[in-house]
Amino acid sequence: MPESSGRGFFAPPGFPRVVGGVEVDNQIWLAPLAGITFASFRRFHRALGAGLVHTEMVSALGLKYKGRKTKELLYGGDDEAPCALQLFGSSADDFSAGAEIALEMREFAALEVNMACPMPKVTKKGAGAKLLEKAGEAAAIVKGLKRFGIPVWAKVRLIPRDSGNTTEDFCARLFEAGADFIFVHGRTPAQRYEGRASCAEVCGAARAFPGRIGGSGDCYAPEDLTAYLDGGCAAALAARGALRDALLIPRTLAALGAEVPEELRSPSPEAQKELLLRLCGGICGTEGERLALMTARRMLGALFRGFEGAPRLRRAGAAAASWGEMEALLAGFSFESSPQGGEKEEEINGADASLELN
Repeated sequence: MPESSGRGFFAPPGFPRVVGGVEVDNQIWLAPLAGITFASFRRFHRALGAGLVHTEMVSALGLKYKGRKTKELLYGGDDEAPCALQLFGSSADDFSAGAEIALEMREFAALEVNMACPMPKVTKKGAGAKLLEKAGEAAAIVKGLKRFGIPVWAKVRLIPRDSGNTTEDFCARLFEAGADFIFVHGRTPAQRYEGRASCAEVCGAARAFPGRIGGSGDCYAPEDLTAYLDGGCAAALAARGALRDALLIPRTLAALGAEVPEELRSPSPEAQKELLLRLCGGICGTEGERLALMTARRMLGALFRGFEGAPRLRRAGAAAASWGEMEALLAGFSFESSPQGGEKEEEINGADASLELN
């Protein structure tokens, strides 16, 4: 798999350029995904062309109180840059304390405030989407983070029209406080991840703040991501779509006119096997065997689609009891020797619909 050059290799016309205060190769970025966007996964998608990657959602309070597992979410290296740190919490003091500890550990391209997570375990603590109801505190959080001298971003959801506030009004409040960029997810907090995200409403906000809004929600194919860009968004996030199709980002970049190698746009099954071995081998060496096996099982549905023998490979992979078994299966599997016919390619979801996106 080719390494991202950092300049021009995955750059559509007009890129590299500065978006939200960060110089990026392109406008297709990897979203923060709980339990997914750890260091090896970020590095993998950066090498596949993602213009920017995100950490998982990290607790500012957990950092403040020096939680070991919370700190582990920050681990990474220069080969994933630019990387944005997404923090969640309920107060400006907690965000400031958490960000200070994080930035002592390593550099990040931007600090991002999560104001979008709708899950009760987050909102009941006054964090995530609950901040949409507290514009004053949300603005204070952004203002407090500006002291660190790097771009401050936010991720929000659509605010219901009958709430007495609007998404555009809330974004304006954050920009007045110093926000450099805001992602808007096309669902309200009450919708969680049900129903269809409204690309039109997100793009309405983008037109109100040219060059300062990114789009998020229901991006499963290149045309989903480009619809946000065509509607005025300065960037678009690949989230669950990157779990359904591991090559969604490079395929989208090719559609945007970037120079993307054929091996990433339409790889052979053997090349896809090597991608998976590389990704999960890296995870095994960095994050551990258990996570390598879990990721491999998930990615079997995001790769190997439409090939003879693919269903058989997925069934065998689901039965693997360790990464060693999975690695041996992948290394020894030959699509050329798979039986011709007799196997019906099933519909692949490749992503748990209940996956929490940050």
